[in-house]
Amino acid sequence: MNRRLGQRMTARLVVPLCAAVMMVASSTVSAGAAPVVGTDISWPQCGRSYPAPSAFSILGVNDGRPYTANPCLAAEYRWARSSGVVEFYMNTANPGVAMGDAYNYGFGAARYAFTYATAHLGAGAGHLWWLDVETGNTWSPDQGANTAVITGSVAFFRAHGVRVGIYSTKYQWGLLTGGASIASVPNWVPGARSAREAPSFCAAGRSFSGGPVVMAQYTTVFDYDYLCPGVSLPALTARPPSGLPPPDVGISNLVNGILAWLNAR
Repeated sequence: MNRRLGQRMTARLVVPLCAAVMMVASSTVSAGAAPVVGTDISWPQCGRSYPAPSAFSILGVNDGRPYTANPCLAAEYRWARSSGVVEFYMNTANPGVAMGDAYNYGFGAARYAFTYATAHLGAGAGHLWWLDVETGNTWSPDQGANTAVITGSVAFFRAHGVRVGIYSTKYQWGLLTGGASIASVPNWVPGARSAREAPSFCAAGRSFSGGPVVMAQYTTVFDYDYLCPGVSLPALTARPPSGLPPPDVGISNLVNGILAWLNAR
């Protein structure tokens, strides 16, 4: 996802930059089975060509930052549906939100992304979601506050019965959170330079949050995502609801999050 940030954003960084980059383990892939590979795209592909259809697709809902919207999401979703399995990811950041407001900021950012996908696609629920945690976005030097932003987003999805994972690397995760442990959340790990190298990124030692590594990303012309052995694509047979998420405390969290974002700009 590093290309997603790099093409448009001039990050207002408060920590050093590092160049970077689904599924819940549920069954075993038989020995010798063909690798399962998907692709992920977002706003950088607006008006450009898309990859060829693959086993699954992952779409970025934001326009590079939290509380923004990918203007091409509907078109990209139409393309992604040809794969049969569609996942989503949202961007994360902390543009200076203090610890006391950080959890609400993350909760509200997740709600914003989820509501946007649900309202425009009828497809927010019933899909796995990922949190994109990279140094290419703006973060606070307060690692505790950064961790609270991330856990707030995780909490939103869990409150709505939505599976959630995190995309990052050990270096970036350590820099931004101090190596916080969220052992129950699957990890999607970038950095492989080729399809041949991708399986080695599934090793347990690549986990950054303590959760299982379920997918490895490698980049050529496009971003490709290798499904780790022992992980299967989710069966998404239920029709997702077309309405907005049910009213709950997330409404106030959304408002507080947007206000905190505006105040920090």
